[in-house]
Amino acid sequence: MAGRVELIEFVRPESNDVNLYITGISKKLDAEQAEIKLRGIFSRFGLIYEVQVVDTLSSENVEGPQFLGGNTGGLYAFVKFYSAKAALRAKEEVNGKWLIDGNILKVQFASRKKPSGVPSPLYMAKCVELAHYYLGFNGWSTSVISITPVPVDATHSPQSNPAPSHPMYRCIVRLEIKDSSTYCDGIGYGGDRYVLEKEKDPAKRVELIGIAKKIAHRHALENAFRRVILMVFDNGKVAVEINQMDIMDLEMNCVTENVVHVNVIEEPEHDDDDDDDDDDDDDDDDDMIAALEDFVNEM
Repeated sequence: MAGRVELIEFVRPESNDVNLYITGISKKLDAEQAEIKLRGIFSRFGLIYEVQVVDTLSSENVEGPQFLGGNTGGLYAFVKFYSAKAALRAKEEVNGKWLIDGNILKVQFASRKKPSGVPSPLYMAKCVELAHYYLGFNGWSTSVISITPVPVDATHSPQSNPAPSHPMYRCIVRLEIKDSSTYCDGIGYGGDRYVLEKEKDPAKRVELIGIAKKIAHRHALENAFRRVILMVFDNGKVAVEINQMDIMDLEMNCVTENVVHVNVIEEPEHDDDDDDDDDDDDDDDDDMIAALEDFVNEM
């Protein structure tokens, strides 16, 4: 991979070459302790998308690690990077060379049973994290071009309108990359007109309108980031290209977690704890939205 430019997009990393499978984790640790230690080890090699630790004693798939040559009980984990080069460096530096509580970690690339489909877009908080890491805190900026109510007639033609069936607001956000003078726009929709019409409480109607604007803004920003392609060079420099192909506007409910299959192991579905993480992302999104554009809460 030396001398090659790596392309990183603002989508959830799901390919085999960014997903590491970790065994040999000390049985003295619980899942939370193991995740903290693994993040501390692997984050030095690059930005991590997520760390998932599975307790085989409480998992339905208790035989999984045995098939991949791992320990027959205790913990195993998946560590996902955005960068394939970072994942390769981590594998080479950690596999058989790093100890946690006296146990030597074993690291290999995870393998899916089936190829993935269309890449899932990143949540706004993850987009911001990825942009900060490669472009710097001052290397990019966003601005709201418009946020307008969606005409009622526009919601009756789903074939011509990629938005949800009955959206309330349409937002256009411009994302600018400062060093390259590059920019792209994203479109997002938010709210449900039918839900608003059914609500009789004036205070709750105002709240629903504010939430609809926030959702439209968030999805517009996520869609703008979906057009950005990071070109990462071996010397650490980063260039940016914009995907000029048509990208369908991000709908309200299209961001879902997928199950990744690893040989005979299924990468665990997100449980209630993962749902809590998503809630944390939503809280972060609200804070970022408020900081980026104060007026999205205005009537």
